[in-house]
Amino acid sequence: MIEQITITIQNAIPGARAAVIDPMNDGQHFEALVVSEAFEGLPLVRQHQMVLKSLKAELDSNVVHALALKTFTPAKWEANKDQYSVDL
Repeated sequence: MIEQITITIQNAIPGARAAVIDPMNDGQHFEALVVSEAFEGLPLVRQHQMVLKSLKAELDSNVVHALALKTFTPAKWEANKDQYSVDL
């Protein structure tokens, strides 16, 4: 499921790089870090809406029960990437 979520996000958002984890190991609660130039100039809520829209089918069918999001523009990611243990 992690790979499917990652691919879905990357296919839906231009130039997106995503890292998805399943911290509870239950296959339903996920966390995603997403970096994309498409987020430039958008407020955080719009960035999150873009990601959630890409996963609408998975969320509506409850295949994905919960998704915690962190979204970044490339510049914001560069400034904050040391806080995360993923390479995007």
